Amino acid sequence: MGRPKFQRKKYDSPLHPWKSERIKTERDLMKKYGLKNHREVWKAKTFLRKYRRQARDLLATIGGANPQMKKESEQLLVYLTKMSILPMGSSLDDVLSLDTENILSRRLQTLVYHRGFAMTAGQARELVSHGHVAIGERKVTIPGYLVTKDEEGKIGYVRTSPLVSPSHPARPKVDVMKVVVPVSQVKEPQAITPVQPAEIQPVAQKKEEHIEPVKPQELSTPKEEPKKEKQHEPKQPEEQPKQPSHDKPKKTEHPVNAEKHPKETKEKKPEEHKKEPKKEKGNE
Repeated sequence: MGRPKFQRKKYDSPLHPWKSERIKTERDLMKKYGLKNHREVWKAKTFLRKYRRQARDLLATIGGANPQMKKESEQLLVYLTKMSILPMGSSLDDVLSLDTENILSRRLQTLVYHRGFAMTAGQARELVSHGHVAIGERKVTIPGYLVTKDEEGKIGYVRTSPLVSPSHPARPKVDVMKVVVPVSQVKEPQAITPVQPAEIQPVAQKKEEHIEPVKPQELSTPKEEPKKEKQHEPKQPEEQPKQPSHDKPKKTEHPVNAEKHPKETKEKKPEEHKKEPKKEKGNE
């Protein structure tokens, strides 16, 4: 039996500790189900490996005349259906098709989260380990506790827990806990009578009327209004831009010099008649 202080090892560690594919799958399971470490995944694998090995041994000897093998196979299937790992009416072949997630989904931590008592899987683990969750009237503080099919509907808060009040901030906003309506009060849905399509009556065809063609002369053409002639207004002479003068600018004399040397104004003399040229005597 051993000392109760030092319990036996409840899991089998992997043979090769550093396989990347196995480590990656285990980390995904830890994140999905809110597990603490890889050891909790190894516990679920060891639990599943035990019953799969038993199912293989029973399948090998199921055709024999030993009644003990038939009894053991029935006990195995009853136990797995009681734990809600297998559905009713399963066989030993269904035991071999089980996966690790089928075992992890039956943990108390997972069911507390899926039934709406916690907002996350991590919070569900905290509520269980702190003693806020009970199954019926029994408080359970083990997150890895495997819940049976009968105990699944009895999960709830402990009566002395402050989470019993719906206004507590740690409770999820949308609470899944609802009052169960008895079956006698459930109204059966009314039968819907199918609507029959109305009979389609044939549409009476109209007789085609003979339309006489219209002569082109009879067509009324709109009268054209006489065009008004535009009156030509006299064009105003355009102002020509002033051309800049190329004359040199006049020199401005200093006012002081102008007083000292006033310019004499020359009066214009009338033009005298031009003297006729004198005729030479010899030529005369």
